Amino acid sequence: MRKVIIAAVSLLFVVTPVFAQQGRSNTISVFVSDLTITSDSSGRSFNTAFGAGFSHMFTDRISAELSVSSQEARSDLAFIGGVPTTGTRSDRLVPIDAIASYHFFTNSRWKPYLGAGARYVSDTLREEGAFGQRRLTIHTVDPEIAAGVVFQFHPAWGIRFDVKQIINSRVRTIPDERFKASVGVGFHF
Repeated sequence: MRKVIIAAVSLLFVVTPVFAQQGRSNTISVFVSDLTITSDSSGRSFNTAFGAGFSHMFTDRISAELSVSSQEARSDLAFIGGVPTTGTRSDRLVPIDAIASYHFFTNSRWKPYLGAGARYVSDTLREEGAFGQRRLTIHTVDPEIAAGVVFQFHPAWGIRFDVKQIINSRVRTIPDERFKASVGVGFHF
């Protein structure tokens, strides 16, 4: 999984100069998503996913984006080592989203878009039992749709609000939420 993440991040650094030489529009963005606030006896806890993305405009209306995020995943366990029990498993997921978008023309600073693409997620389950430790890695690629709007407050800078929805996920064991909402800032060059 680390190789996939390293390859995706490396691709961002390799692809950016190539597209910049073509005179097309590129955007690098950073974002946060799925902010949750929980309270318990030790106080308040904030949990959020964060990520970065690279977007390239092929025409005035069509773009493609590759984004990588890091999020905490929690799931309830019913069995550990074959023994019925309850508990919560927590780990870090690093989903990779590839989205193609259609941008609508407006005469304002608000730039709406709709998109579709795929989300890749890998999760490794570790379990210790009477016969030693077991490890199971699950990979999934699911289709997703996206919608959002960019508020262009400066020609080179914008605030981005977007949502993504996984449709018809085949693997239900990965604790990845189907609906994602995020806010971020993008640098346009």
